Amino acid sequence: MKILGTPVLDYLPALGLALLTAAFLATSYSYSAQARAFPAPVAWVTLALIALDLISRTQTAVGDAIRRHLNPGAHAPEGSHPLGKHFAAALWLAVFAVVLVLIGVLYAVPLYMFASLRFQGRRSWFTSLWVSAVATGALWLLFAVVLRLELYPGYFFGGA
Repeated sequence: MKILGTPVLDYLPALGLALLTAAFLATSYSYSAQARAFPAPVAWVTLALIALDLISRTQTAVGDAIRRHLNPGAHAPEGSHPLGKHFAAALWLAVFAVVLVLIGVLYAVPLYMFASLRFQGRRSWFTSLWVSAVATGALWLLFAVVLRLELYPGYFFGGA
């Protein structure tokens, strides 16, 4: 069975993620206003990105335009993205999530950015370092200074 030219099974991963995100969003609204200041907007952005993903999966002009502009790799020849690369990408995110929990936002984000720019993006050491430093400064400025939100310090630094 197909919906908008795409097999229904192709929509299931995004729909499953949408359900999990909706549950996360609903849970975040049970927190105090300050406690949900970060998780609720992240959930809303995630739902918006999932909507784009669902639309991009359709075999429509809009779906094709979104695929072409937001995911140029989607037009790569079949088999040009081996399963190992998919696994490696998921592993990078899983390691980032673990590091985020262990050492906190302010240390995990620059480490992840540096490592992914240097080793996945094959950028120079200098470029990887300055881009991750600028992004970390912006992260700290936005959340700690402007929004006055305490960034999660990590399990090792008092977040347990």
